[in-house]
Amino acid sequence: MHLGFSLLTLFPGRVGGSETNVRGLLGEFADGNGPDRVTVFANRFVAAAYGSYARGPVSLHRVRSYRAGSSIPTRALAMSAARALPWLAARDVPPVDVVHYPVTVPIPRSHRPTVVTVHDLQHHDLPQFFSRAERAYRRWAYDAAARSATMVVTTSEYTRGRVVELLGVRPERVEAVPHGLDAKRFAPAADGDEALLAQLDLPERFVVYPANLWPHKNHERLVDALAVQRARDVTLVLTGQPWGRLRQLMDRAARQGVAARVRHLGYIDPKTMPAIYRAARATIFPSLYEGFGAPPLEAMACGCPVAASLHGSLREVCAGAVLELDPGSVESIADALDRIVADDDLRQRLRAAGTERASRFRWSDAARGHTAVYARAAELAQ
Repeated sequence: MHLGFSLLTLFPGRVGGSETNVRGLLGEFADGNGPDRVTVFANRFVAAAYGSYARGPVSLHRVRSYRAGSSIPTRALAMSAARALPWLAARDVPPVDVVHYPVTVPIPRSHRPTVVTVHDLQHHDLPQFFSRAERAYRRWAYDAAARSATMVVTTSEYTRGRVVELLGVRPERVEAVPHGLDAKRFAPAADGDEALLAQLDLPERFVVYPANLWPHKNHERLVDALAVQRARDVTLVLTGQPWGRLRQLMDRAARQGVAARVRHLGYIDPKTMPAIYRAARATIFPSLYEGFGAPPLEAMACGCPVAASLHGSLREVCAGAVLELDPGSVESIADALDRIVADDDLRQRLRAAGTERASRFRWSDAARGHTAVYARAAELAQ
């Protein structure tokens, strides 16, 4: 099988879990654990950042005519223009058997069988976090893509159920294939951590929250919880893209009297993140909604105790290996912070449970699951 793997709408380093999924799959495909041939349709950003995956069965094909915008209106305009042309200006794109859109938006258009990954339906489940324009964009870019695809992949059974229920896609056309974990990077011990961490100048005792500053990530309640928790010698370290919301968050921390105990590191290179997990006292994850939720698993694999919400897909992903908290309650988040920092017996139990849980998620399994979906899409289109 020759797979077209479209990354024309991807901005490397900006979209969190969906890019983690892309990199994990491409790594397996490049190592031969996937389709016979994979052609990645790459915008200029992907072409610059993804050269290491162009090996074995995987090749990159630069599509020059698509220019992605950085805002909702400019992205929608560029995408709508791009979709008007079946193959953009890439007339030399080789014929493929199936096209996969792992970041959902179906660009370039194709008359071949298609597979669309739907990471979440948050715009339906938490519409208050989106403007009217953003909801309209997602209905066009995500909902319509799922309904028109030959097959839909979700990264959790939770999201699979939402796609069937909310979008009316037939159950047999939707397959849940969870993310994997890179066991070589995410491990309880590794050489080189000291050099990586020296560049960050981290505090001695800290908890980490790895999440872009999106509204559903619930940073405001976490900062409020930091102000009422008992332990005052623990710093909250935040990682991820700020998306224009950092000043507002730090103003809130200042009003709560905890600004000195909040550090925002911004986007962290994926090679450095495991070292941060290993150095942290704990990982806190008070998210209001997830379509999968990889960071808790990454932390578990590194031997870092995790306190997390179980909303959305997190219940099935974390499955008894975390200290549960209520993300809607400041008091619950504060209590979880205190317990996971101070209770050594609890921390040891969470380490053991987390390591075992994380070991069940492998990229090789995800690659095989996707390859089976591609074959099913090809069959359905015959």
